[in-house]
Amino acid sequence: MNARVQKILVLMLAAFIGLTALPSRSFAIGEAGTVYVTPEFGVYGTGQKAVESYLTFGANGGYFVMDGLSIGLEALAYSFNQKKIDRNTAAGSFVNAVATHEGYSQNPWAFGANALIRYYPVRTDKAAMFIGTGIGGIFSNDRIPFWENGGKGNYSNPTWPVDIGFTVAFSPSVSFEIAGRYQRIGFDNHGIDGWGGHAGFRFTF
Repeated sequence: MNARVQKILVLMLAAFIGLTALPSRSFAIGEAGTVYVTPEFGVYGTGQKAVESYLTFGANGGYFVMDGLSIGLEALAYSFNQKKIDRNTAAGSFVNAVATHEGYSQNPWAFGANALIRYYPVRTDKAAMFIGTGIGGIFSNDRIPFWENGGKGNYSNPTWPVDIGFTVAFSPSVSFEIAGRYQRIGFDNHGIDGWGGHAGFRFTF
């Protein structure tokens, strides 16, 4: 396993253990005035050929400003699996672009954040469903995507996530969160469409 992935998983496990040790209170899911934190892991495919897939690691958290409505923030690290470049079959301009980009990486990393808003149309003490969206951005050590629609991608890209998810309570303060997500990365014609989801354990305070 990639050493960086192992380190991230160890840090997430340490955060999980630390959060379970905090004192808990009894809350219904989505109750006004409550705060939650969710370490998460995500897997995504894309709608373009330039990037085959990507993984995400990080956490999201939020505050319920009223029953069933939260605002929050998500911080993520991204690991992209960019498509291999076949120089023998690529167009001439494509080959030149590749040859002049010395820093090209097959698996570039990126870091970013999204501001999120979520609405819970269905919620009980045991489970809830939410829909959400937001806006954010990512910054990478290489172009994401490296090449798409006749040109190079960017080192920084805005992001637009759209989620539908579920939360199932194990206890008053610990629950499991799973969400399907569409996320647009980059708003120009070099951007990519990510389809997948993320999951993690939610801690409510």
